Amino acid sequence: MVPERLESLEDKELTAFLAPQTFLAVEKQSFSLPNGECRVWGKAPFFIKLVLPPVTNRGVINTRFLQKRIMKMAIYQGLEVIIDWLEFTVMDTSLKDVIDRILNLPFTEFTPLEKGRFGYQNQLKWKGGHVFIMFTAIGEDITEDVRIKESTGVHVMITGQGCKEYSVDHSLQALLWRLSAQVRANFSRIDLAIDDYESKIINYDRIHRSAVAGNFTSRWSKWDEINSRQSSTGEFLGRTMYFGSQASDLFCRIYDKTLERKVNSEQTEIPKAWTRLELVYRKDRAKKLVEHVVKGEKPLGHVLRGTLRRYLRFLLPSTDQNKSRWPTANWWNLLLSNVEELQLTIKKEPKSIEDMTAWVDRQISPTIAAIMKAQEGDMSWLRKIILKGSTRLTQKHLDAISMYKGSVVYD
Repeated sequence: MVPERLESLEDKELTAFLAPQTFLAVEKQSFSLPNGECRVWGKAPFFIKLVLPPVTNRGVINTRFLQKRIMKMAIYQGLEVIIDWLEFTVMDTSLKDVIDRILNLPFTEFTPLEKGRFGYQNQLKWKGGHVFIMFTAIGEDITEDVRIKESTGVHVMITGQGCKEYSVDHSLQALLWRLSAQVRANFSRIDLAIDDYESKIINYDRIHRSAVAGNFTSRWSKWDEINSRQSSTGEFLGRTMYFGSQASDLFCRIYDKTLERKVNSEQTEIPKAWTRLELVYRKDRAKKLVEHVVKGEKPLGHVLRGTLRRYLRFLLPSTDQNKSRWPTANWWNLLLSNVEELQLTIKKEPKSIEDMTAWVDRQISPTIAAIMKAQEGDMSWLRKIILKGSTRLTQKHLDAISMYKGSVVYD
């Protein structure tokens, strides 16, 4: 970190690490000081260099002034990555533990809603914002010590607005650390968002032109756009592009945030050229994201840009017939420089007999019960299905059986 004051440096140059969560698109920006010059440059994270006169001339450098000035440059020219959606389920726990210890919120700040959601019978909403907790209670009285159905756990959804509200007094990254320490915490969805308030680098019109012209390569097999217009004037009300399927576990969404805010917000001062890029991670991809942040100690900006580098590349058109050899567009290079591709796939663990039993209970037990009831308890149809299924066992099923019995089973 930068020291609070610089008084006795013999070197004429000082290079210091600053603000790891912010990354700039800065090339040799500088500003004058009464006793020297500050040059700012960098990719991710950025650095400062103080170019100073001889010790006898320069007096005292107040680096708090430097930090304020540099951070103003970061806000103006830089791009900051935030968590814009967080959804997870905690198993083998209590409602009190999730609210008090994991979310670090008091139970008294939650209000019961009339209906549950996502198959859960009960739902609470945080009075401070859009944080929802879903569970199935055993009994009618909802207190912090209520017993809950263990097989479904406690599900938490913090929406985009909720992330902003929760972050006023709490850290979403600290929440990720607490969740990663849980024995059984499943991540349903995590969105990372990056805002370019002046569309200097992430520019909706430029990205759209490149996509329409085919000047990009991608691991995603499709892209879509959704536009809405005012009927009377034909003016845009919203413009959104999607790279990848919205039903998949990882996709990119880019949209005109200025239009979105004008339509959906009462905010009066809205940036005139605001573009937002979001990456939506679900299930295993979300789990891997958390591993990179917590175990790999990578900043959110590094994770988002590393994902983009692996999945999407915008190009400068060339006469080369092989598009993969086209050079990367300068603005895309500027965004993704100095970051490597991030692997987001996870090796699947083999399913155990316990996993299979839980799946049958969760997914098809109502269907089995309906058939049994309709046939008045006759189980002959079920025996036929089991007998037929035994002829279709694969090695993964045999491995699960051997693991369960503690012996080796061969086909």
